[in-house]
Amino acid sequence: MTAPHRPPLTHTPTHLPTPTDAPPRPTTAGTAGPAGRLPEAGNPATPALSAPSAGHAVGPLPDPAVPPGQPGVDAAAGRAVGRLPGAEGPVDRLVPGPGAGDGVVGRSGLDPAPTGGADRGLPEAAGSAGRAVSGPAAGDAVGRLPGTAVSPGRPVVDAVADRAVGRLPGTAVSPAAHAVAERDRGWLSEDGGSVGRTVLDPSTGRVVTRVPDTDEAGVADAVARADEAFREVWAGTSPAHRAGLLRELANLLRDDRDQFAALERRNAGKPTARALGEVDFAAQVVDWFAASARYPVGETHPAAPGMRTYTDRVPVGVCAAIAPNNYPLLLAVWKIAAALAYGNTVVVKPAPETPLSIRRLVGRAAEVLPGGVLTAVYGGAGTGRLLCDHPAVGMVSFTGSTAAGREVARRCADGLKPVSLELGGKSPVVVFRDADLDAAARAVVTGFTGNSGQMCVAGTRLVVDRAVHDDFVGRVAELAAALRVGRPQDAGTDLGPLISRAAADRAAAVVEEAAARGAEVILPPGRSAVRHDLDGGFFVHPVVVDGAPADGRAWREEIFAPVLAVASFDTDAEALALAHDTAYGLSASVWTSDADRVERFSSALRAGMVWVNTWGDTEETVSVGGLGRSGYGRELGIHAVEGYTRPRAVWVAHRRGR
Repeated sequence: MTAPHRPPLTHTPTHLPTPTDAPPRPTTAGTAGPAGRLPEAGNPATPALSAPSAGHAVGPLPDPAVPPGQPGVDAAAGRAVGRLPGAEGPVDRLVPGPGAGDGVVGRSGLDPAPTGGADRGLPEAAGSAGRAVSGPAAGDAVGRLPGTAVSPGRPVVDAVADRAVGRLPGTAVSPAAHAVAERDRGWLSEDGGSVGRTVLDPSTGRVVTRVPDTDEAGVADAVARADEAFREVWAGTSPAHRAGLLRELANLLRDDRDQFAALERRNAGKPTARALGEVDFAAQVVDWFAASARYPVGETHPAAPGMRTYTDRVPVGVCAAIAPNNYPLLLAVWKIAAALAYGNTVVVKPAPETPLSIRRLVGRAAEVLPGGVLTAVYGGAGTGRLLCDHPAVGMVSFTGSTAAGREVARRCADGLKPVSLELGGKSPVVVFRDADLDAAARAVVTGFTGNSGQMCVAGTRLVVDRAVHDDFVGRVAELAAALRVGRPQDAGTDLGPLISRAAADRAAAVVEEAAARGAEVILPPGRSAVRHDLDGGFFVHPVVVDGAPADGRAWREEIFAPVLAVASFDTDAEALALAHDTAYGLSASVWTSDADRVERFSSALRAGMVWVNTWGDTEETVSVGGLGRSGYGRELGIHAVEGYTRPRAVWVAHRRGR
């Protein structure tokens, strides 16, 4: 398909960033995105975070052979601040905190090779690095299991800078017991070591910290503790009690809002306003599932005299929650909150690129939840397989690529364990000539650039009425060009980096391939390449690929980058055929003012989520999920209970002899 001629764009963006070595600008006051939907880029700026500069580390002990209790060093200030007592073996070192990162390939999961959108596969699991428990702000005394005293001189860490800021006095406990408590929070590997997989800041390409992979014994231990907590504690709690604890967890998210947002910004490259909006939505989700824990379930059936027959729902036991790297905290919370509300325990595994917010969540949750109810493992494909294969895991909830989802399903099939899969997408946005074209253009831009295009529901295929094609595509390109690509901490940033160098390189390669095959590539004015050179980070410009080949990657594959492929139609039937020209079925959007067409298309579109004259609306009360190669099972809303419980039939005889 060859793109028709269009008039040149006249708008020149005024907010395109230029590379500079100047320090990041503080954000200014404002508000986060609207609650109840996935926050989009371009929200007003939000209050400044007081994080010290990236990359500060609580440095290694000067002498690794000294006994536990040797003071550590604050690398930023050059003074002793205390250390974490450890078990036997080399003295534990405090780990560098969320700062600038280095670029490992952005692959997560079971995918055999990096595949762009498949970067959301099974997050590699591992034990956490040997760090002290974080506080919500510098000097806050937090991080203890209820009723457990901390060891003398234990350092308190500011999670925004990840630096030790003081010590908490307390009753002494043995180094071994202390290490177990910290491991339960998801902070330490089994040996308390401080080396492991590199975690990066995608906005700079430099190392933030290292998080050790959890080995087979560590995964088995985490599952065993979750199984014990389920059988001996959690399954026997009342729905009202679980609801109360979940409300406390939601309050912890709100209390630590700035700290969680800072971790998402520095580890996932999210602009501050977006990160804050995601933390807010996560807290709303926990609150909703706290309420849903007390919703009635089951039915009472007609029965003979002396009999009572009913159905109820019972928890599955230990749930493995495998989260992606595009919404590290938010999508993990979707799974955790639902599973806990319905009486399960959870072993959560974040993506290997983005473990830091989950590490903090598990640590803070240990102050509220009984031990073993929520644990974490860390690493990559290998650890994901261990979770799928473990016989004590009752179900697996996975968000990631379709390739990785297939392997999850295969491995779980061997154990006949249920799976919930939210997988890839290549979603269409269909625009008719009678639509509100200005509103549609804004929605299209939000749909393919939101979260820098790293969304499974991204509307990355524009199917537009040929009668308005030129003007509409020009308007979309103009709006996209006006978005600022920049540092996540800068107030004016709309689009942060992609998660990895491999993801950015793949986006550029897909666009270059389409151009070589005759597609028209529209970049922001003054730009000649997809990659954006800034601070060594993994930035790309938003790109419109008009006339993308129907068999090319730009049209067919999930790219996980702000790349929009465009095709045009003449008839309603052709529009529907183009919308369905994909194996995915996660979402679709249609724009028209014709009421009859609204009904026909909302009924005919094969997608788990359909938006009419809008895009991206997501609420904690509405269940969402995909069709086809986008997976099965539902997150959020009343249907989430179906994945985390199983129906049971009960007959009770009240007369002797029956």
